[in-house]
Amino acid sequence: MTEPHWSSYIARDFTRLQYAVLKKSASSAKEAIIIIHGITAEFHHHEAFADECLRESDIYFPVLRGYDQSPKRGDIDYIGQYDDDLFDFIHFIEKKGYEKVILAGHSMGCANLLRLIQKNKSAASEYLFIAPFFHPTLPVYREEATEKSSDRTDVDYTVFDKKVMLLMTLYKMNFHQFNDRTVAEIPDEFNKSEKLTLSFRLLASRFLEKIPPELLKDIKDKVSIYVGSEDEVLLHDEFQRYVKDHWNVDVTIIQGTDHNHILHHSQLHKEWAGQ
Repeated sequence: MTEPHWSSYIARDFTRLQYAVLKKSASSAKEAIIIIHGITAEFHHHEAFADECLRESDIYFPVLRGYDQSPKRGDIDYIGQYDDDLFDFIHFIEKKGYEKVILAGHSMGCANLLRLIQKNKSAASEYLFIAPFFHPTLPVYREEATEKSSDRTDVDYTVFDKKVMLLMTLYKMNFHQFNDRTVAEIPDEFNKSEKLTLSFRLLASRFLEKIPPELLKDIKDKVSIYVGSEDEVLLHDEFQRYVKDHWNVDVTIIQGTDHNHILHHSQLHKEWAGQ
């Protein structure tokens, strides 16, 4: 496994944010892949993604604000701050001179991609969605998808759904004083404490309020979507139909893999490299 190289970039508010270079090509790569993590970072799975990747690319992994070891852990400053941070990171990578920048997302990271695409459909040359968690209200996820923790899976987090719904209602009514309230608990990968709590404004910054039905239609040639047949979060058949009906985009089912292990499944990388 390639040893990741850790560094940082400066966002528009002059905060220094962490990222890892997961793969640096032996030759001078013409393309860069930026992969955005889900509600849990699952860093070891993303390292394995880089090792399996068959594209001649440099691979970058930005740690989203609030997940890193900054003083304000589990929270951000305002709803929408992730959009600004990620556009800043894309610009930072573009300045390195790549001919192509590819945006990839895993799980909830795919919801962040939708937000970026809504603001700028030319944000990247190509978009890769892996086991997407686009929005908790879509009828394509298992009922227990926001509370997963068992011996058979390493998907481990809890979202307090009723609290999120209440806070979203208050937010729409312009009551913003509760935006810092805790709405989720996840394993803390970057501080090794037992749990990291996530605020409402952090979680709300990861999703579009409503997903436009035309969002991916005119860029579908740039989009690749993969889901595992054993995904513990997605109902893959229903998800496949939803994406086809709404965006006329195909979803490829990778057999014999789940929500996290799909990141480094050899068939996914063979399929994607063959495009």
